[in-house]
Amino acid sequence: MTGKKVSAAIVTYNRLDLLKESLGAVLGQTKYLNHVIVINNKSNDGTKEYLSSLEDERLVVFNSEDNLGGAGGFNQAVRLFAEKTDDDYVWLMDDDTIVQPDALEHLVDFVEEHDHVGFVNSQVRWGSLEGNPSWMNVPAPRGFTWQMYMTPKNPAVEVVNSTFVSVMFSRKMVAMIGLPQKEYFIWGDDMEYTNRIADVDRGYTVLNSIAVHKSKENTMPGDIVKEKDESRLWRYDFEFRNRVLTARRISKHEYMHTVINGFRFDLRFVLFNKNVKFRFTKAKMIIRGIFKGIFFNPEIEYAEGLMRIPKRSINALFKARYLAMPKKTFTLDDDLNVINEASIEDYQGYTVAADNFILKQKADTLKNLS
Repeated sequence: MTGKKVSAAIVTYNRLDLLKESLGAVLGQTKYLNHVIVINNKSNDGTKEYLSSLEDERLVVFNSEDNLGGAGGFNQAVRLFAEKTDDDYVWLMDDDTIVQPDALEHLVDFVEEHDHVGFVNSQVRWGSLEGNPSWMNVPAPRGFTWQMYMTPKNPAVEVVNSTFVSVMFSRKMVAMIGLPQKEYFIWGDDMEYTNRIADVDRGYTVLNSIAVHKSKENTMPGDIVKEKDESRLWRYDFEFRNRVLTARRISKHEYMHTVINGFRFDLRFVLFNKNVKFRFTKAKMIIRGIFKGIFFNPEIEYAEGLMRIPKRSINALFKARYLAMPKKTFTLDDDLNVINEASIEDYQGYTVAADNFILKQKADTLKNLS
């Protein structure tokens, strides 16, 4: 376990004071840290000069000639981890993330002590260790199975997905699912990427791993109705566009649900709730973003030189099982056995529908590996 190596990765833009604090916290980790990748998104506040003055051999600095956005920055960070290091895990965060000295140790120990872990993230507080949870970084627990690893030694809660505020995953996972979607530019790239991971192996919030998020406000994620800062409004064009693609990559049902609810709830609340600032500007952004999302479908990139690994899909396993045994009722324990033990070939030979689905899945896998 002590031989595992981790690349931390920080994406920064014009927040030099916060970067210094964040970088200092990362470099002070108790175990496992081998590299720190810093993506400088064309900052003009002295960040480039500060980074060039540092002599720590663990640092890997990328000074972008363009502002890649958060999504492009994390895409580049994971690419550098995969292509320029031989580390086992990559640990992502923004420049306003201040991790505790043992945050990484708890994340790595949890992954090494349990099978079928796709990603792990930290418990995130807002502003200080004594602050409330950072609401934008609170992941949804997965129904019923959330308490699977609530053990005394290093407890964790199973979660649906994660933000990129102290989240860690493996080199093997990057080889299977590719890189974060840089075309998102800002907002939602973390949800989409960790959804991809969770379809291979599930994710967990490791409760003893603590990070502080020093964002300006403790806001809910993507809450356009309550948004009062006019300078932030442009981000919601990306929010609603990206939200639609993220849902489409989960399932047709989730896609339709997201599109309909964007009009049914977000648009309606913006237009008719009381005390909504910039009402009509927000309404235009919701409509425009949703329609952009319907046609938005960039390809997933893969790191060069990293051998592609066939990935399984938990959603595909469940669909194959249903097509093979459509009249059978399954328990949650049965579902867990599928997640932990099953392969898609287990459902061959039951029905024509299942066999056709499995053949298509295998063909898609070969296409993705080519």
